[in-house]
Amino acid sequence: MSSRGGKKKSTKTSRSTKAGVIFPVGRMLRYIKRGLPKYRIGVGAPVYLAAVLEYLTAEILELAGNAARDNKKGRVTPRHILLAIANDEELNQLLKGVTIAAGGVLPNIHPELLAKKRGAKGKLETPVSPAPEKKPKSVKKTTAKKLSGKKAGGKAKLWSCTTSQTHI
Repeated sequence: MSSRGGKKKSTKTSRSTKAGVIFPVGRMLRYIKRGLPKYRIGVGAPVYLAAVLEYLTAEILELAGNAARDNKKGRVTPRHILLAIANDEELNQLLKGVTIAAGGVLPNIHPELLAKKRGAKGKLETPVSPAPEKKPKSVKKTTAKKLSGKKAGGKAKLWSCTTSQTHI
């Protein structure tokens, strides 16, 4: 009965393939449903979410690849991702509160820490403040107590530990 005009076997195409994106549309729908269980989700929402995430990922990886090439490396590391995000104004604003593990910090030296430039006469641009005055030394309290103890009633008794072993 193969002569009948039945439907030919067609392979199933995923929603990601239909939408032309690499990110999984079905998984995005599942995540949206799990996050918002009492709302109805349209068919276009997971496609849109997958497309946006794919675009952001491609943008970050392109900039990180450029940063890796600038550092003469063949592999993108978290450091390169951090530098790529920090150097792009829009991505930096989008991800300003994000910490990237093993990304390090941005190279930055405060201007106050840099060496001062000398003028034509060899003087520093900012005046140097004089050294603070030293206070005269006062008599130690322990020696004052010993002296007062001897004056008051003769010998002052000194206490010491008599055990030779320490207990833990």
